[in-house]
Amino acid sequence: MDLIKYYVDEFNRNDEELTRNDIDNAHVYEWMKQEIPVFECPDKEIERTYYFRYWTYRKHIKTTEDGIVITEFLPKVGWSGKHNTINAAVGHHIYEGRWLKNAGKYLKSYIEFFLTVSEKNHMYSAWLIDAIWRYACVSGDYDFGEGFLDKLEGYYEEWERTHGLPDGSFWSYDNYDAMEYSVSGTDKDLKVMRGVRPTLNSYMCADALALAQFAKKYGDEAREEKYRKKYEFLKKFINENLFEDGFFRAYHYYDDEDPTQATGKKGSSPRELIGYIPFMFDIPDEGREACFDHLLSPEGFYTQYGLTTTEQSNDRFLYEVNHECLWNGYIWPYATAQTLTGLANAARSSANPRYREMFGTLLSQYARMHKRVTEDGRTVSWIDEVMDPRDGDWSSRTMLRDWGWEERRGGYERGKDYNHSTFCDLVISGLCGVDVKNGEVTAEPIIPEGWDYFRLTGVKLLGREYEIVYDKTGEKYGGGAGLRVTAL
Repeated sequence: MDLIKYYVDEFNRNDEELTRNDIDNAHVYEWMKQEIPVFECPDKEIERTYYFRYWTYRKHIKTTEDGIVITEFLPKVGWSGKHNTINAAVGHHIYEGRWLKNAGKYLKSYIEFFLTVSEKNHMYSAWLIDAIWRYACVSGDYDFGEGFLDKLEGYYEEWERTHGLPDGSFWSYDNYDAMEYSVSGTDKDLKVMRGVRPTLNSYMCADALALAQFAKKYGDEAREEKYRKKYEFLKKFINENLFEDGFFRAYHYYDDEDPTQATGKKGSSPRELIGYIPFMFDIPDEGREACFDHLLSPEGFYTQYGLTTTEQSNDRFLYEVNHECLWNGYIWPYATAQTLTGLANAARSSANPRYREMFGTLLSQYARMHKRVTEDGRTVSWIDEVMDPRDGDWSSRTMLRDWGWEERRGGYERGKDYNHSTFCDLVISGLCGVDVKNGEVTAEPIIPEGWDYFRLTGVKLLGREYEIVYDKTGEKYGGGAGLRVTAL
């Protein structure tokens, strides 16, 4: 069976195509056939969602006078920058797009845009340099043009100038971590506080390491040493100052308070999904993966619909705010993707098989979130902004609809096909375990319980296509039992 055609026909049939950029529905099959690895597995919801997410991703590829960019929203929103771009999810966009066979065609101008063109490249916290490094490792292409290291350093130094604290750490607001109205970052009077948060501190730690690795590639020993020291400092800072009572937490202060005392406010911050962000970048000290035990707890983050952004036992869980974007316990694919990326890393480093089982369970749940029941009773594949953990409703969509699809908020179906998270990357790098380490292609899959097979064909690594196959008995594909990684 041609899986791409099978799923594309389904998605096109159910779609209300409201926005057309470079690749419309009439041409998406040919584009996906040319660009994406083919994936097959026994969990058909994971399989369907994999194809759905690349089907939606291409809707956001847009050619401009500044080259190709990738958008977050399809309709124009008032808080976006040039070409309707928003930097909040740029890390997710690059992680997801790096597996396209012609990834450089789409990502290199997008990277250049956020390094040199965008007037809002520091509007929201982001892990841009880390994402560029991970793309380069997959493609084997480290040539980003003249003055590349200067651009990376300038980008990093701007964060230091605007958000750096005297001790070398970083502050941010929850809103500009793209996480508005969080329990930790907004007090009971809805006053927003500054925070020394696992978000920007982890992103800057990862970006410092990536910048050091690029400097090494480019033969710049001075910059390599400079940014490796920044990485080592932030890694130590996060582990020593943001880890309390078995969890990474945010500490906040008001604008008129001394920011150097923020990390002294122990016990003031709840467990939130942002506590898993350090695991995205392998920052935590050894043995701290026990943090993930809260993911399957109904007092913690687990609901039948997805992972809540704040632990449910907190007395301000789902506190009332008249706003469509809430991080006070609502379910966000953005945060789910970050958490599962960190969980996959922890599962591979831990000797405890519990975390591998957990990854399979939660990836399957995440896939099943990608649904909506239409007004005429049809169940269709869907990705939107925010989900209510009480009933699985895409709550931001419901609010915006009930408010009459106001233009000032983005208009009709603002969140439809929302490009604010990863899924395909979680399949390829997480589940299938595809990686490039020291110039060598590797695969260390996390095989869910009960799976007898999976196949990923046509994944392009270092300029060559590969097939990764797991066949428990050897009977499914006839090439022998176990795992095989084959250059095509």
